[in-house]
Amino acid sequence: MKKLLITGASGLLGRNLVKHCSSRFEIYGTYSTRDFKPDKIDLRHLDLRKPEEIESSLDAISPAIVIHCAGLTDIQYCQGNQKEAEEVNYRATAQLAAFCAQKGIRLVFLSSDMVFNGEKGNYKEDDKTEPKNHYGNTKLRAEQAVRGICENYVIARMNLIYGHGEAQKKTFTDRILIANWSGKPYPIFKGQVRSPISLDTASRAVRELAEGDLKGIFHLGGTEAVDRWDFALKAATYFKMDSSLVEESEIPEELKAVYPVNTSYDIGKVKSELKTEMLSIDEGLKQEYGRNLE
Repeated sequence: MKKLLITGASGLLGRNLVKHCSSRFEIYGTYSTRDFKPDKIDLRHLDLRKPEEIESSLDAISPAIVIHCAGLTDIQYCQGNQKEAEEVNYRATAQLAAFCAQKGIRLVFLSSDMVFNGEKGNYKEDDKTEPKNHYGNTKLRAEQAVRGICENYVIARMNLIYGHGEAQKKTFTDRILIANWSGKPYPIFKGQVRSPISLDTASRAVRELAEGDLKGIFHLGGTEAVDRWDFALKAATYFKMDSSLVEESEIPEELKAVYPVNTSYDIGKVKSELKTEMLSIDEGLKQEYGRNLE
């Protein structure tokens, strides 16, 4: 079996990737602050701000492939802590890319729809990038580093992920379910269009990109472009919950400048080049929650 290293293995997507990849690879993982105890995986602490730790981890494991999930993802946190976001999201990725290139390791880097300004939507992989927030800027610079340094790489730009996650950080739909169980309303920003992708589908697609030989940028999203508010109402209906617990909320004026309106995807490329099927919202909700709600 090939050795696969997943950075950020204790995070939302990282944990799901561990589950989906364990039968195909010898899995190794890293974490920063959220340790967990999965079966059949060698997990170690990694501070991405220390290049020597990145290199020593690669030397100790000698992976054939690295899936780089780790990073700071909270837009508001990155906006207020720009130096830290730059170190973790951009500089660490550039250093990881350099080490992977030197050691002949395939790199799969998980990026974001936040590299776009959101003015037009239905973005293709080669559309103009122009981030509105610092998080998106760090991801774009990291993309540029990977493309400039590595030959054997894939950049997977994720859209809004939903589904049943096991990490401390909850998905959009899990937070809606928590609101239902607690009886406390969950505020949802209206006026943000995305291409939601289920956690399971995202993990399968990333696994396929990791074990194949495709290169370049791929947009991973669902088949529907939808406002987060409308998606929340659809999820509430699916969960058979009181829709009043999904509370409409307007984006505060001070945040409008950093939250893009429409970062939906054209997923024609992944539909033609990947075997993993991209799903509609109804299909994705059934995939993620069907067994638990039957």
